[in-house]
Amino acid sequence: MKLSTIAKSMSKKIALSSLFVSLSLFAQTPTPEQMAQFKQLPKAQQEQLAKQYGIPMSVINGTGGGASQAPTQTTIQGPQKTVSSTGPVVDIKRQLDGLALQVKELNKELGLDEGELKPFGYEVLKGTPESFTLSDDFPVPNDYLIGPGDELKIELYGKVNQEFILKVTREGMVNLPTLGPINASGLTFSEFRALMTKTVKNKIIGVDATISMGSMRMMQVYIVGESVQPGAYNVAGITTITQAIIASGGIKETGSLRNIQLKRKGKVVKTLDMYDLLLKGDTKNDIRLERGDTLFIPTVKEVVSVEGAIKRPAIYELKKRTKLVELLKNAGGTDVTAFLQRVSIQRITEEGVVVETVDLNSKKGKNFIVKSGDKIQIPKVRDSFSSGIAIRGEVARQGVYQFKKGMKVTDLLSSTSTDLKVTTDLNYALVVREINTHRDIKVFQFDLANAIDSPESKDNLVLQDRDQLFVFSNDVDAEFWLGIKDETESTRTEQNKLKLEEESLQRDLMQASSTIEVVDGQTGAVLKTDSAKKEDVPLTAGQLGKAERLNLREDQLKPILDRLKAQASLLSPAEIVDIAGDVKYPGRYPLTENADVNSLIKAGGGLLESAFTNRAELSRTTYKDTELIIKQTNILLETKNAENGGLVLKAKDRLNILSKPGWNDELILDLQGEVMFPGKYTFKRGTTISEIITRAGGLTKFADENGAIFAREKLKKREIVQMNFLRAQLQQQIAGMTLRKNSSSASFSSTPTDAMALVNELETTEPMGRMVINLPEILKGNDKFDIVLANEDKLYIPEQSDSISIVGEVQYTSSHTFTNDKMIDDYINLAGGMKAQADSDRVYVVRADGSVLVPNNSFWFSRENEALRAGDTIIVPIDVDYLDGLSTIASATQIVYQLGVAWSAINGN
Repeated sequence: MKLSTIAKSMSKKIALSSLFVSLSLFAQTPTPEQMAQFKQLPKAQQEQLAKQYGIPMSVINGTGGGASQAPTQTTIQGPQKTVSSTGPVVDIKRQLDGLALQVKELNKELGLDEGELKPFGYEVLKGTPESFTLSDDFPVPNDYLIGPGDELKIELYGKVNQEFILKVTREGMVNLPTLGPINASGLTFSEFRALMTKTVKNKIIGVDATISMGSMRMMQVYIVGESVQPGAYNVAGITTITQAIIASGGIKETGSLRNIQLKRKGKVVKTLDMYDLLLKGDTKNDIRLERGDTLFIPTVKEVVSVEGAIKRPAIYELKKRTKLVELLKNAGGTDVTAFLQRVSIQRITEEGVVVETVDLNSKKGKNFIVKSGDKIQIPKVRDSFSSGIAIRGEVARQGVYQFKKGMKVTDLLSSTSTDLKVTTDLNYALVVREINTHRDIKVFQFDLANAIDSPESKDNLVLQDRDQLFVFSNDVDAEFWLGIKDETESTRTEQNKLKLEEESLQRDLMQASSTIEVVDGQTGAVLKTDSAKKEDVPLTAGQLGKAERLNLREDQLKPILDRLKAQASLLSPAEIVDIAGDVKYPGRYPLTENADVNSLIKAGGGLLESAFTNRAELSRTTYKDTELIIKQTNILLETKNAENGGLVLKAKDRLNILSKPGWNDELILDLQGEVMFPGKYTFKRGTTISEIITRAGGLTKFADENGAIFAREKLKKREIVQMNFLRAQLQQQIAGMTLRKNSSSASFSSTPTDAMALVNELETTEPMGRMVINLPEILKGNDKFDIVLANEDKLYIPEQSDSISIVGEVQYTSSHTFTNDKMIDDYINLAGGMKAQADSDRVYVVRADGSVLVPNNSFWFSRENEALRAGDTIIVPIDVDYLDGLSTIASATQIVYQLGVAWSAINGN
């Protein structure tokens, strides 16, 4: 809990306590702020605080009981604090002690005293008077001494049926009509009952009597000394010593629990040792109180503390000469983890604190005499196992097992079905062994499957005491496979039935549904696909290999690697090696005994399908004087002689498994539109557009080779970078324009806000990654225009179009049938002509393949004798006067950047 919350809770407690102290002492009306603070508490807590400080709830709630109300006193049968009939009189010290107790309780609730050693037994005696209120039907013990003030119920039945409630007089007599006074004082309840029954039978013929106890007498006793709330208390005649102590709120930690004195007429008549009650349940000294008795609680004298591997750590009070074994018995005895040979005792002497060590297994240690102020610490045995074999990882039962001399791996793991999990890697396991007093380790690698299948093989290692076996995972989806294994036959049958029904419904849906058209976002191609079928993009072999290279052993190996690094020194480097490249688990591994290239590959999970076995590279790092030397050795993995797979490894070696040349060159092109066989084509590096079109059967007779659209994924990524740069540049120009406008009288045709809107539109522009190609020349076999393909390229061959579109600042944006005899102006007139804000000098044409034609031979393009084609789009831009200079720059810059990106891609940049 936060400190602020703790402080807030404590301040609320103190404020409320102060409120009630003020009410008790001066009968003042609380302020509205105090009342609001009080009413925030739960109702039960309000009532508890009000009763604790003797304030009626009617006074707090304002419903009555003001200053003019006469004070009253309510008598209860349980122990109750005596209150004067003249008004509330409260001892300030008592209130402060009560407040201190509340703060202590609050600290306990908030966990502030956790871990603090506490005195034993005091919390048992905490209580309030209400906790011990006796009901009218509370059974009266037979040895209860009747005295003045007690009420007796006598019922006569037989010839006469009468009931009498008689009160014992001050003289100790009860006066029963027709029988006269009978002495009851000094008799026990059972003795009086026998006497009354005999008297009735003897004096009234034919009548029997039953005698029961009515209200018991109330008497005043005193509780003084180290009580939480000392003072005079009204208690019932049946109240015992412990009940009275609890009624007073308990005993302060400065008070003695073992020397509670009951004084009667100035003499000690009984001494109560609460340890007899708390530790043995012995109540023989917990006698009933009599009128005028005084309970005196002296201060505690001698205490010792016991902590550590003990069942009840606490501070204990000494009563007499106490042996250590007796003290530990009071503390509940030692824990099973206790190390009894080295019990530490700190003792305060005149020379200072001295420490003694005692062996509790010896007679001398058990008879050791403890003294006041001793601090006894029972140590624990070390939590690491001193003997045994530990098994960790992917086994059915982890833990520590008994070591027997000569035992092997198969003595612990003898079956793959019962001792191992389905996720266990059977090819790689480790034994970690401590080799010296410094607890340095060596690591041994073995093939777990071979050890189990061939117990006589070298993989079935002979174990030593305190060895640890590490078994690793093989990446199998345990939840999936174990789920199938654990299913009942009926469940599997039901699931198969549901699966067949689902597949049947899907087939019906696919047959009934018509194909839908989807527009590709990059090329604009209209693709036909089944409405119930999701397009799957196949993974290449290289991508699949990368997806499987998740090194799940890193966390399992980390403790071993950390320990090897910790024990490394100047003359002994960390025995760690690396393997990288095309293995299942690339990463760092412990250098095992007699490790070679082959064992390291097995540790890495084995070679992947993409691994190149004709060559691997081993790098070895050494130091000569101050020079770092790295030597590379080429290894042939297909052979296992000493110069290759059997090459012994050294610390800090690094093995790099290379990929097969061209393995990652399995690339995919999405060929769309008017080809004989559209679809996704796999190709290798160096393949060109012409080669793919040939593989696809060539173009259909409806294809428009002039309108081919080519999109490249890496161009799309490059466009994103360039657009971000352009946006930052425009924002900087807008900021400069804003400063000029604020610092001068210059005027602009558009505000910086309008210019920023342009930048925001640029931010939302989706990059297309298109590149202009000359497909007719490519199909003619002109290598100058043929383009080498890259992965994830898209080529769309549209069908022939017979229309021309006119967009921009025309009266009516529309499309018209293409004819060779019409020029640009003719089509603009067909669209209703230009608007007033149109810029007639900057009209341009966008070809179907994405290229741009500027008819006026501006510096953007130089096109002579260019005629319109079917599928072209005529763009009529807005006049520059309607845009400020910044917008013009933005538009021009965007055109240049798009064309520049395409040109760079064509040239292979």
